[in-house]
Amino acid sequence: MSDEVRRFSDLGYRRAKIKIGGAPLAQDLKRIDAAARLLDGPDHLAVDAIYAYTPTSSIEAADALAPLGLWWFEDICDPLDFETLAAVARCYTAPIAAGEALFSAAEANLLDRHGGLRRDRDILLFDPVHCYGLPGYLQIVEVLEKRGWPRAAFWPHGGHLFCLHVVAALGLGGAEVNPLCFQPFGGYGDNTIISEGVATPSQIPGIGFEARQELRDLLATLLDV
Repeated sequence: MSDEVRRFSDLGYRRAKIKIGGAPLAQDLKRIDAAARLLDGPDHLAVDAIYAYTPTSSIEAADALAPLGLWWFEDICDPLDFETLAAVARCYTAPIAAGEALFSAAEANLLDRHGGLRRDRDILLFDPVHCYGLPGYLQIVEVLEKRGWPRAAFWPHGGHLFCLHVVAALGLGGAEVNPLCFQPFGGYGDNTIISEGVATPSQIPGIGFEARQELRDLLATLLDV
């Protein structure tokens, strides 16, 4: 994990997210400490539990993470367990991130009404592709803006050029990207420059697969079959 965080830093990224919840909490705390030391502190590190925690273990994890000052704590419990999420929000003052596994404006409305999220700090991770494309994503943004959420709270999940364009066009908080996984599909184009954690969107339309030479070569081999 430390090697992976170092690679992110070498590529120009200044913030990172690691997975937790698959190992004992004590071990995850050691992993968090190691990753934070390689960044500019724990406020540059987010953690993602991928819905691993139960109502009881969610509170235990929140209590252990609360003193660390992490960037955000993501996907804590079952995505529809709004009661547990709200309980965590009452005891965990640092930012919480949610919404990745919710796919409609109706579900976003339920998250806001019952999940206990705080508009002044928490993060919304709806995926524009999973939300029936850009029209569905725009509906979510519209619904939550009317309920008082700032656009800076939206960090679309996805990790490709399309999400980066959505962020730039709508003035959202930022875009998630994993430049190392899901190859040759993951990350931005070969010519995309990351400087101090900031990416400049290209003029290429679509998801951006065409800007990855490795993927173009792979597709070319399929055409030769």
